[in-house]
Amino acid sequence: MTRVARVSGGSLAAALLLALTGTIASAAPPAPHVERVSTAADGTQGDGASNAAHTTPNGRFVSFRSSATNLVPEGITHPGTYSYIRDLRTGHTTKIEAALSTPRLSADGRWATYTDWGVRKMNVFLTDLSTGTRIRAGGDAQDSASAPDISADGRYVVYTWSGHPQYPNRIDLYDRVTGTRETVSAGPQDDESRDMDDASISGDGRYVAYEDEGSGDVWVADRTTGTRTEADDGTFSTVVQLSADGRVLAMDSADGSYVRDLRTGRVQYFPGAEARAVSPDGRRILLQDTQSNLWLRNLHGGRQVLVGHGSAVDGSLSDRGRTVVYSSPDTDIVPGDTNGVDDVFLRTVS
Repeated sequence: MTRVARVSGGSLAAALLLALTGTIASAAPPAPHVERVSTAADGTQGDGASNAAHTTPNGRFVSFRSSATNLVPEGITHPGTYSYIRDLRTGHTTKIEAALSTPRLSADGRWATYTDWGVRKMNVFLTDLSTGTRIRAGGDAQDSASAPDISADGRYVVYTWSGHPQYPNRIDLYDRVTGTRETVSAGPQDDESRDMDDASISGDGRYVAYEDEGSGDVWVADRTTGTRTEADDGTFSTVVQLSADGRVLAMDSADGSYVRDLRTGRVQYFPGAEARAVSPDGRRILLQDTQSNLWLRNLHGGRQVLVGHGSAVDGSLSDRGRTVVYSSPDTDIVPGDTNGVDDVFLRTVS
């Protein structure tokens, strides 16, 4: 792999500060639109906290977790935290009763993958939201599986398979069309047993990024050629998200975050910031600074826009970064926010 020379942290920090201030001040875009997503269909605010939101590439569907009891007409029988999917076009909200994690959605919003209890252990499931049919994607009934991601067409689900204590974690993939499973990750090249985790899949299912938790190496597997490429910069790194086109990979390290263009090998660093998501087309990255401010940065030109104050997770950007979903406890984002808890917001960026 190509190693890229690092610039000093001080110089990069100064450059980042300049981008956060001067660039925005010199070319301020029109005021963006923001709306609260974690509400009932009639706009009633949730009576519990909501967070961990994902969006589809077209920005139509948003999935999130919430402890609110009033987001759907049927309400909540047993208090707890549940998963929801909101259709922003129709305003309809669906509760995914059995999902213990925020559902990852196919591009058209039809397929949802998430974790739930299997026979004895946590497992990964795939639901066809148009029919309600549910499939166990994560291996045998007594296997343990977690942290799923899904391809754009909903055909492939990649996840972490766990066989502890006998075997280390590995990255497996389920093919919904053929009903088969395969192991994507390769084991350590030495005699140590180390866990592989945090898989992220490209839109067509060809590329899968994952990390070696023991060495801090990040790998990208090409399922078409059967090869894998090391994508980290030589520091202990973690996977944030692979772009849907499979070209750009966002990663975090001890001194900040960075992205690698897997086609050219170019690396861009963002010291003092944590990467939260990369847009499906790989052109924009969502960064969080030490004050929990979220910044949307154009990787081609460097322009940055302040999204808001709060938290976000991978999968929170629609295509070209047109919309961003995030959670925040702030009460001045939209009028009438008086519930005193985190809500999920969608910001349309000009």
